[in-house]
Amino acid sequence: MDDDGFGFSGIIKISNVSDFIAPSQACILPLQSKESDMEVQIRVRNRSKKIDDNTMKKVAVTLKDCLACSGCITSAETVLIKEQSKTKFLESLAGAHLSVVTVSPQSIASIAHKRGYQLSEAAKLIARVFKNMGIKYVVDSSFGRLLTLSLSYDEFKKTQLQRPVFTGVCPGFVCYAEKTHGKLLIPHISRVRSPQAMMGALVKDYLARKLDVRPEKIFHASVMPCFDKKLEAARSHSGNHSYYREVDCVLSTGEVDEILDEYNTAENLFVSEKINWLNALENGKVINSEGGSSGGYAEYIVKKFVAESERPVQLKRTTKDKNWEIIEAVDKETKVLTVAKCYGFRNIQNQVQKLKRSKCDYDYIEIMACPSGCINGGGQIRGASSEERKQILDAIELLSSDDSPEMEEELERVKKEWSILNPDWMNLLYTQYHAVEKSEADRISTNW
Repeated sequence: MDDDGFGFSGIIKISNVSDFIAPSQACILPLQSKESDMEVQIRVRNRSKKIDDNTMKKVAVTLKDCLACSGCITSAETVLIKEQSKTKFLESLAGAHLSVVTVSPQSIASIAHKRGYQLSEAAKLIARVFKNMGIKYVVDSSFGRLLTLSLSYDEFKKTQLQRPVFTGVCPGFVCYAEKTHGKLLIPHISRVRSPQAMMGALVKDYLARKLDVRPEKIFHASVMPCFDKKLEAARSHSGNHSYYREVDCVLSTGEVDEILDEYNTAENLFVSEKINWLNALENGKVINSEGGSSGGYAEYIVKKFVAESERPVQLKRTTKDKNWEIIEAVDKETKVLTVAKCYGFRNIQNQVQKLKRSKCDYDYIEIMACPSGCINGGGQIRGASSEERKQILDAIELLSSDDSPEMEEELERVKKEWSILNPDWMNLLYTQYHAVEKSEADRISTNW
């Protein structure tokens, strides 16, 4: 995916099979003025210099407006810059009672490659800089991913969702589904929340209750490889209270790289002997992402299915390129499970067309809007040319983290404690999707 001015997503033209996502040039919300019933009396009068109070007012568009509008598939760049920026992050940090930053492993890998570090070294650098800025906890988003993975398999086994089941962790795909093919796609999308959202629930509910701090007093930011994660953070969640956001600000990898340059010091952090989810990154511990750089959802489903299967199944893999892979679990000649990894809008559109024709014969699809998946998100540190970007992508994918069995044990401990602190905690781990109806202005102003 090529860069635009900021790396943000914009209008996707369905007629164009290219994976290039161009920036939106015209927001349609200003066209949607409110209607009012007014009686008008026509008469001849002298010209007045008085300014009419009913003149058009400046339109202010928020992230929630973007979510409720079908004019663009993802988001308007200027809105994201205004509400989710480095400046906003620094301002909010200054007035926070307690600050937490969640960092994605893709962002750590991108920063590590740029600086010639190992993952553990980059994790320590990020944690050190943030903690020296006054942030209490710097945590790995993969801790939330462990929760997303386990719940995704439970849902897959028991679900009434239509097959194939699509992952719901990519905000670009979710916005695309809600705004273009709501009735077709929404019944297939997993209700399990994304790792970023899971970390939001952990910080603003579990940690808030554990530390006896009101959730609105906690400033929670995340560092993500994808600009559309800024939009995901603005989604309202039915299981949450409406008076606070679970993720207050989302920074891209590139934005955090600038912060590292501005605020880096040589001061080292105290290394803890006992590692837990709150201090793992500062100790250089990055939770392993087994099964690929986009979260490993397809691989996890296959791994759990094979482990629980009473059949002696064999795995057959078919890989076309980095954007499309099929994994089949076969018992002799019978396919008992078929999952796929689908990256990029070109492949997404192909699956939508197959679904319309009832030809999408998969049980589960790990689906991401960005070509090559999350490691190639628009918020990552980019190369100047397409060849340089490809080399960077290949190098980042070779960076590896350690196995993390102790983090899985840590998650079980947290879940047990969370259930005591909040008996309704499970309600925070699932979400709902809603088809966005097109208005007449949408139909006139868009051609996708």
